[in-house]
Amino acid sequence: MCAARWTPLGLLLTLLITTGCGSSSEVSIGTVSGTVYIDGQPAPAGLQLEFDPVTKGVRGSTAVTNESGQYEAEYSLSTKGVRLGTCVVKLVQPNVAPPAPGQMPKRPFPNEYYEEIRQVTISGGHNTIDLEISKNGK
Repeated sequence: MCAARWTPLGLLLTLLITTGCGSSSEVSIGTVSGTVYIDGQPAPAGLQLEFDPVTKGVRGSTAVTNESGQYEAEYSLSTKGVRLGTCVVKLVQPNVAPPAPGQMPKRPFPNEYYEEIRQVTISGGHNTIDLEISKNGK
């Protein structure tokens, strides 16, 4: 009969396996959903949003609109929500084909729509944030 021997490396590996190496559950987040309107109409499907914390060096969240302009923010592939606190919401500029020399890239919306839409403060629990983007102000 063999007696089990714990080496420092074996003990460390066992601790890492049983406790994990950290996860997004350690981050305080609130769920965020809403509808994006562009010039008064629901945004088209596939429009991407960024929720960037004003605290630099902190991970943000993303969202994509459905066919009704609705979205639900995601912190990671397995976690829905946005880190608590103040963040800036922006449209993500789509990948567009490179323009011909001397021409500007063609985007679905005017360039100013890709600037800051507004700052929002995310609190614990659920946050409903509807966003209006228009030529006459954000």
